[in-house]
Amino acid sequence: MAEPLAVSFTAARHLDDQGAACVLSVLATAVPDADCYMTGGCIGGDAFIGQWLYANRPGAQHVVILPADTSRVDPWWLSVRGTPVVLLGGDLTYRDRNVRLVRQAAMVFGFPAYPEDDPRSARSGTWQTIRMARRAGKLCRWDCVRPPYRGRIERSPSEFTPARRITGNG
Repeated sequence: MAEPLAVSFTAARHLDDQGAACVLSVLATAVPDADCYMTGGCIGGDAFIGQWLYANRPGAQHVVILPADTSRVDPWWLSVRGTPVVLLGGDLTYRDRNVRLVRQAAMVFGFPAYPEDDPRSARSGTWQTIRMARRAGKLCRWDCVRPPYRGRIERSPSEFTPARRITGNG
């Protein structure tokens, strides 16, 4: 029996219709069927990804990992039945949440607002998570959700786990 597959996502907080279309294209065509999908639970991209996966991959476990400061958490996460919410207690930060998203996944998909070399990305938590995943050898791809909509496939999902199909629901 194959080892359970967990996939994590990190995404920008501001997601317009064009950015959502970019994310949807990746979700529907590039994300393999997994046993577990994890996000950081923020408003915007995390919520969009979580809601789409919850509706289109109902057989999987859906986990949201939240820092102690829940001020930027989308309320949708707290209303979904059957979704484990992992609340990191105490003084644990967004960085701690990002470390956990990378550590617990076999592969990570990132949806930052802007390219890494853009000055607006200097303090991006999404880019922080993408860099962590890259160093850990777990980064699958990243796709910007705002112009210039750049992206890069760093490793194919099949390099992480062979024989997992991609279901193009949605």
